[in-house]
Amino acid sequence: MLLQNTIVDALNNSEWAFPLAECVHIGGFAIGVGSIALVDFRLLNLGLRDETSARILRYTEPWTLIALAFVVFSGFTLFVSQVGIYLINPIFPIKMYVLLAALIYNFTVHRKVATMNDPPPALSKCVAIVSLLLWVSIVFGGIFTGFLE
Repeated sequence: MLLQNTIVDALNNSEWAFPLAECVHIGGFAIGVGSIALVDFRLLNLGLRDETSARILRYTEPWTLIALAFVVFSGFTLFVSQVGIYLINPIFPIKMYVLLAALIYNFTVHRKVATMNDPPPALSKCVAIVSLLLWVSIVFGGIFTGFLE
């Protein structure tokens, strides 16, 4: 409770704290989703054709993990600053369930297919499309969470 009160006081009593937390949240998402999308575009054979999806994943994974850590920390901070608003928002729980599904999917199915030596093209495309749909849904969920109160 003390932590929540400290965060709430800091975010609600400072002109810049809440917008800064939102910027960290959005920036983290841009880096995290962008690095995942690079792998997805390779799986879809839409770019980076000189690289394997496994190699792209290996290069981008540290960025993805760091960015997702920033997203989780800033998201938790934003949540505790206005718990009542988020709990009654009809879109917010859907966004959280989709986020959980996307994280599980990304670190299991997506990673497995991306690291395969020669995955079947249909499988690669299906995995990439599902991944992109999940992450884009989360981004839209965040946008709609801000507009529906």
